[in-house]
Amino acid sequence: MKFVADLHIHSKYSRATSRDMVFESLAPWAKVKGVSLLATGDFTHPEWLFR
Repeated sequence: MKFVADLHIHSKYSRATSRDMVFESLAPWAKVKGVSLLATGDFTHPEWLFR
């Protein structure tokens, strides 16, 4: 099985990053580009726990 991945995207919880940097916005574009695995570099931010 082959994966194309982007494992270090800064989300809206990083400084100087767009509020649109959430999985709901990123996932459709990842699919268009053939990315099948998507992760944020700041996944430990407390706000992710309440989504």
